[in-house]
Amino acid sequence: MLNQPIHIAQNQENASSTCYLIRNWMRWAIFFFLMASLLGLLLRYFFVGGAVLLEYKNVLHAHSHIALLGWGFLLISGTLVFSLVKEKARLKTYKNILTALVIVNLGMLLSFPFQGYGLYSITFSTIHLIIGYVFTYQIFQDLRGIQKGTARYLIRYALIWMLVSSIGLWAIGPIATTLGRLHPLYFLSVQWFLHFQLNGWFMFALLGILALMLERKGWAIPFNGIKLWLLQGSLWLSLALAISWSYNYPILLYINALGVILQAIAYTYILHPFIAAAFPTLSIPSGWVNKVLYFGILSVIAKALIQLALIFPEVASISYTIRMFVIGFIHLLLLGSATFALGANALKNNILPNGPWSKWGWLTLIVGFLFSELLLFGQGTLIWAKLGFIPHYHLLLFLSSILFPIGLLMILTDSLLNKHLPMNERKMKNNVITQISINNQTMKKTIIMSLGALVFLMASCGGGGESSQGTYTPPAAQKEKAADPKGIGEIRTVDLGDGIDEVMANKGKAIVDMKCTACHQLNDKRVVGPGFEGITNKRRPEWIMNMITNVDVMLDEDPVAQALFEECLVRMPNQNISIGDSRDILEFLRKNDFERTGSKDAAVK
Repeated sequence: MLNQPIHIAQNQENASSTCYLIRNWMRWAIFFFLMASLLGLLLRYFFVGGAVLLEYKNVLHAHSHIALLGWGFLLISGTLVFSLVKEKARLKTYKNILTALVIVNLGMLLSFPFQGYGLYSITFSTIHLIIGYVFTYQIFQDLRGIQKGTARYLIRYALIWMLVSSIGLWAIGPIATTLGRLHPLYFLSVQWFLHFQLNGWFMFALLGILALMLERKGWAIPFNGIKLWLLQGSLWLSLALAISWSYNYPILLYINALGVILQAIAYTYILHPFIAAAFPTLSIPSGWVNKVLYFGILSVIAKALIQLALIFPEVASISYTIRMFVIGFIHLLLLGSATFALGANALKNNILPNGPWSKWGWLTLIVGFLFSELLLFGQGTLIWAKLGFIPHYHLLLFLSSILFPIGLLMILTDSLLNKHLPMNERKMKNNVITQISINNQTMKKTIIMSLGALVFLMASCGGGGESSQGTYTPPAAQKEKAADPKGIGEIRTVDLGDGIDEVMANKGKAIVDMKCTACHQLNDKRVVGPGFEGITNKRRPEWIMNMITNVDVMLDEDPVAQALFEECLVRMPNQNISIGDSRDILEFLRKNDFERTGSKDAAVK
């Protein structure tokens, strides 16, 4: 009996330590989510107002790394620590891991926007990879503490797929050194990482955490070995779509079709008992936290349904050639599925605040997510159907993206105010108030400094001018001299005629609006691809038309196209534009150059 008060006190101390560690963990996760959203907003601004100081691709790399390794990794890892770790001695290990993760993420945040892939950014990324290995080893130890079942199986394989995904990152350096950054294996290594990160590590962890939530409430998830291996098989088979980005073999699309069918079956087995238990009437539940969880589950279902549409090879082929579909799907998985489902789990367990500020913050996130997804998938569908562009599409996408940092600032503010503690925590608050105050002050200072850095990045936006192209020096200048100025393809002569043919130029503008302005601007600013301004003064008309109609061969064999590819690192998709349509596009580009620069066709004079 004398030991009972000591045992209770120890349990209370462990619970308090767990709570404060995880709350701090989640605050940092939200903070890096905020940074990723500001970088994403800057990416949207490139299409609205351009940029002077920063390279688009550098900001893109910063956004993707902070979103995946800052927000995504911290959200999932923090949830796993909260769900599996209770001993105070073990919490010290995870506290050190969190400290290391925060440092390397801050390093990536402050290096990627300015140098892209450089010494410091690569160093921080590599250290993050090693920390991920340490975290995986530690979680494997704590995973033994839960009973065997669906949740344990899914979480274990989520960790395995995280390790498997890292193979792609380790392969990038040797491939780039030996084969070059234009080799298909280089892009396959990137797609390998993204596939097993998003569809493996993120989705398996999400499903495992949801299953664990039900199992601890006494609800079983009946899922035998055959069904589980259906899920594993679907992950490997759907890798075929990622491979098809690098190797254009039709059989890959059929392999992917089988994979997404198996995935739909496996998701049905997992999600059906969860939905039946958590939302028995299938109606929108009461309480805003339950609504956020419900929205997250709907996002998982939407993700599976969209992938199920890829059973048709025609749909699969456009899923990666239309950029809006690619971005929309990644956002659906990371923002819709992982963020809202796991975020609601954190809200239910009080490791994220659920006060008024937080409530309106999450609602703002949902509204911003819905509007941006409607714009991305809607515009992608219009391009597919050859129906043009949504009026003011880029401006609307920029405005919808503003809602993300607004919502996240509300959530982070609620977390830092720290007013929504459970009763047992309030009793112990006086004992640790000093340490909490120090932690909050430290984080507030870090947030202020990091926001200052992002404000500086945002301040670099605006204006135009020659400096808008950045400081990049095109590589392999000698290759361009040896290249055929007419490019590679069946177009060897082009009759330009006298002046501008307005009818042809108008037809060309309509095609450019539908298929080109997602990646290219009409001025000289490089965004995803180079700006169109001045192209007829730098390239012969035959080269331009061959690049439009014979893009795959040009990227593989033409030195000038390869230099541009190496500069942008985004492969221009083959949109099957006819020779006649390419001639109309050329006429529009001639008109664009004449209106903007006062000259055209200088490359043939």
